[in-house]
Amino acid sequence: MNVVSHMIVLSAGLAVACPAAAWTPFHAASTRNVDLRSFFHGDPPAPPKAPPPKQLATVATAPDVIADAQIESFMRAFADAIKAREGKPLLARLSDKYAIDDLPEGRKASDFLLQAIDSMPGGAEIIIKSVERKSDMRIAKVEFKYNADNIKLKTFRFDAAGKLLWSDLFVLKRQGQGA
Repeated sequence: MNVVSHMIVLSAGLAVACPAAAWTPFHAASTRNVDLRSFFHGDPPAPPKAPPPKQLATVATAPDVIADAQIESFMRAFADAIKAREGKPLLARLSDKYAIDDLPEGRKASDFLLQAIDSMPGGAEIIIKSVERKSDMRIAKVEFKYNADNIKLKTFRFDAAGKLLWSDLFVLKRQGQGA
């Protein structure tokens, strides 16, 4: 074969190799993003799980707070998920409206929660400091004690059924391009 024939075969091969789904007309109801790095090299491997904490965090309600069984149950399940590094059992405890601030378009908030459970440190204690009721929502302020010097106060919003709607447990940060 001559050089021109090789170029025609190569061009035809590239046209076949490119998926038809990579191009959608502007008027299409759904659009798809094409990531050339993923196209040529496959999806990046999942980040490795952090080692599990040495102990299961104890869950308690502060003495001056009226106990809320659903919130306590969620926090115990959360502590179990961190210890096991397995968040899938928590998915049933998320509201259909579960949201995360600054969630990228087309991504599921529950996926980020599962990633966070795989990597976040396990605390020694989880203490429910307050529960406020607003219409059909409950807002819990929860203290995560990692050690005597490392205490974080986080907010959790639950629906009337006790399912998690939102929390500031973690924040999404975008990594810089080309780094």
